[in-house]
Amino acid sequence: MSLLADVVAAAGRGAGPATVARELGVDVGLVETVLDHAARVGLVQTSSSALGRAACPTCPPRGQRPVSCAGCPLTR
Repeated sequence: MSLLADVVAAAGRGAGPATVARELGVDVGLVETVLDHAARVGLVQTSSSALGRAACPTCPPRGQRPVSCAGCPLTR
């Protein structure tokens, strides 16, 4: 599989970026970038796009964010 497919598959199982990075042996920043790209091309949905709203009320700390936060401009 490709890195994109591996990241999307792991995130689809509910793993957060830090867990995915650890499992795949890559940097967490790379995983976040891949998830951001996946959200932009429609492979995954961010929580705000899935819920039809502009933003969530709060953002959890970086290591605790669910995959649904991928691509959200508020989580930077």
